[in-house]
Amino acid sequence: MKKILCLSIFVAVLLPVTAFTIDDNPLLGKWEHSGKSQGQPFNLMAIFRANGTYDGFINKKEFVSGVYHMNHDTLYIADATCNDKYNGTYKMEFFGKLDSLKFHVIQDTCVGRRQATDGKVFKKLVTAGK
Repeated sequence: MKKILCLSIFVAVLLPVTAFTIDDNPLLGKWEHSGKSQGQPFNLMAIFRANGTYDGFINKKEFVSGVYHMNHDTLYIADATCNDKYNGTYKMEFFGKLDSLKFHVIQDTCVGRRQATDGKVFKKLVTAGK
């Protein structure tokens, strides 16, 4: 009986620690937000990779590259446009079948990054063969 209790406690403690592994990180892949700025339509796409790097595109033109890491539902993100030694911090809110995502700024002094992400809903782009 003690073995079962100890095993149950071990699993309960270990499970949250392993909740986000590289293989099941819901942020991996391509995400897109469409909107309007000064009356003109635009597409913002971000690609998050398993190696901790990301790229951002506006209307299919790359405008930013950087690094990120996740801790549960919190994203830490940095890029050279806003000082690559500084991390912006965002709460990630996933919807549906993890195919929609909303960013909530916790702290980010980078005005451009904050304006492009805070409160915006992104849809996951599905690639052929998935």
